[in-house]
Amino acid sequence: PPGGRGPEGVAAQVLHGGGAGANSANRWWDKTLQLVVGQDGTCGALYDPAVIDGAAVAEMLDHAL
Repeated sequence: PPGGRGPEGVAAQVLHGGGAGANSANRWWDKTLQLVVGQDGTCGALYDPAVIDGAAVAEMLDHAL
């Protein structure tokens, strides 16, 4: 289910906040880099590859994890 802990629910939460009834209002669509951390431990990163080099973001996430 979209609101669950399965892969679909985690992807929906990270990509678009889970819909209008969840956390979609808590996204800054104009930002280059977004680090998403949910109360249930869901985490992810979204970035605009046209502005930030993917290698730099991958290095930063590798360091953080």
